[in-house]
Amino acid sequence: MEESSSAWSSWSDAFADALSLLLPVWCAGCDRPDRALCSVCVAAFDGPYRRPLAPGLTLWSAGRHDGSNARAIRALKEEGRTGIAGPLGRRLASALDAAGWGEASLVPVPTSRAALRRRGYAVPELLASRTGHPVHRMLRVSGRAADQRDLGRRERERNVAGTLAARPARHARVPTAVVLIDDVATTGATLREAHRVLAATGVVVLGAVSATDTPRRASPALPG
Repeated sequence: MEESSSAWSSWSDAFADALSLLLPVWCAGCDRPDRALCSVCVAAFDGPYRRPLAPGLTLWSAGRHDGSNARAIRALKEEGRTGIAGPLGRRLASALDAAGWGEASLVPVPTSRAALRRRGYAVPELLASRTGHPVHRMLRVSGRAADQRDLGRRERERNVAGTLAARPARHARVPTAVVLIDDVATTGATLREAHRVLAATGVVVLGAVSATDTPRRASPALPG
């Protein structure tokens, strides 16, 4: 597995070098030329970090949501810089391995209809697709939540309550144990709601992963 990952990384770097000659790019984290996300800014995703969100639900994140990490996530979400998803997906795959979920299926937290129209893509789903894990769209948006940026924990819990629902199973090969994936975790309210909805259908939620977690909540994962 390590040799395969190394070969993929080398091929990816060579492809990025060639592409930069035709379509110049710059690092979303620090503005260095020739990479969507340079090696220094990739290394700034220095997790995994671990945080309990609820009984039976632990979040593992690839990095803290600050500095170049926050700039990279903002570029992915608001500037159409989808090339960032590749290196972030590999960081998320490492977090999944650290959590013991190396073979787990992923369920992305669904994106609101307005955000999907604005961006043209769903960020959690895009990140999930770059991890190399199976991805299943088992959740859908069922209600409208207000902007959460200025809300506290209790207000966020009330804001997201009832806004997600389970999708009807379209075939028999639906996983019975999954990991939730989101781009940024703040209070964890949306992930807790996703957990509640899936658990009510009998799906076992092993835990959750995110590209970044807020610094005051994230704690380094301890070995073992």
